[in-house]
Formats: sequence, structure tokens, C-alpha cells
Amino acid sequence: MSRFFYRWGGCLSTTLVRIRARFDGDLDQYLLYLIFILADLSQQIGRERSFAPPAEPQHRGLNALSLSEITRIPRETARRKLLALAERGYLNRDEEGLFTLSDRYQMDEFFTDLRPLFWDAVKVAPA
Repeated sequence: MSRFFYRWGGCLSTTLVRIRARFDGDLDQYLLYLIFILADLSQQIGRERSFAPPAEPQHRGLNALSLSEITRIPRETARRKLLALAERGYLNRDEEGLFTLSDRYQMDEFFTDLRPLFWDAVKVAPA
């Protein structure tokens, strides 16, 4: 088991380095962005469970205060990081100040970045 966690830890650190670089060295921005990804996945699961016909995804708008409470990042820091994500095209900001996902970083890219952490990628051959 130790070999598995050693290998997984190596994959985790490599993955975080790559993700950190994508988000200009700011893992808090990635954490904020991750909340939007999870909200979209939650909506997708809800649609699948209700057997609703596929529709254009409606991204859920979130504000800095809500994201601050979820992530425990101070509100003003979260707001600045959200604005930076919007400026770089990862998020959209509407006239009410709500942020939504943009199309810059697609779900496929998200899972590709995290793929090294999935079970198949870190299996260790039996001794």
C-alpha cells in the first residue's frame, strides 16, 4: 500500500505543478474554478437523473461571497481572484456581478489534467 500512496503522491505533486502553471501559479484560482466545474457537474447529474433531454448547459452564477464561504478564502481575495479569472477568460461576469464558467477550459481538459490521479494511472504491480 505504501508504494501506491508514494506513486499517487508523486502524481499529485506533478498534477498540481501543471495546474498551478495553467493558473499563473495560483492554486486558489484553481480552487475557485473547481467550484464552478463541480456546480456544472452537479447540474449535469441532475439532468441525467431526471431523464431530461440534452440541452444547452446553463452555467450557474456564483458571487464572491458565496465562493468565499465555500472555499474559506477571504471575500476580498476571492473577489480579486475571480476578477482575474474573468479577465483571463476562464469565467464570465454578468451585470449583477455573478460569475459563470466560460468555454476557455472545457470539462475534457479538466479531466485530462486530473487523469494522473485516477486509479488506472497509479496502479502498482503486485510484488
